[in-house]
Amino acid sequence: MKIPEHLNKPLLEQLSDQADSDDYIVMRGSALGYGLLNDIENRNKSIQKFIDTPEAKLEGNELARELQARAVGMILLDKKADDLLGKAKELFETELEKALPELPEDIAIDVATEPLKMARQARSGLMENAFLRKEWKTCVSEAEHGRSIIPDYLLYQPHREGYPIEFVAKGMYTEDMEMVAKGIEMQEEFLQYVIEVGYLKPWEEAYFVSYAISVISRVLVE
Repeated sequence: MKIPEHLNKPLLEQLSDQADSDDYIVMRGSALGYGLLNDIENRNKSIQKFIDTPEAKLEGNELARELQARAVGMILLDKKADDLLGKAKELFETELEKALPELPEDIAIDVATEPLKMARQARSGLMENAFLRKEWKTCVSEAEHGRSIIPDYLLYQPHREGYPIEFVAKGMYTEDMEMVAKGIEMQEEFLQYVIEVGYLKPWEEAYFVSYAISVISRVLVE
């Protein structure tokens, strides 16, 4: 993953401007920005700052995603994150349980109902959660369930055959390191794509977990 040359200067300026922010989201954005610049020392300082902030006053999937992001930060710092991952898993499972009875009959016609959005978020969270807990078989199962409630036209095309972490998890489960390598390559290609087309502003935090999973995945093959 590489920041395009024309973004380096504005990214560094932004990171400097927000260095003293006490907003945990801004701190996580800084961690992402420094990570993409391969400045691991400052990335880790930013991670430590945001995981030291008080737990956000959120609920449901939003709280679960926040706890999971903090868990990911702790994993990057080589710290135990089991408690946070456990809490996030319980929240995702609760939200999924509430959403499933209300899902529309025809998923292909995406009516974007609130239960459908809740279910998609919960399934995605559970897939990542299983990956982070190294529960490879569960990760693959959650990925398959997650794709079943998303029409193809809403999926990034390469993900229609499988998500990157799904390939990594399947490869770890079957001891197929070529499949692991394929998943890592897909994840990095996806992040590079969203950087270059502008979906990912490196000073914002939306893709922090995706970035971190890519880093964690690469450790598996080193």
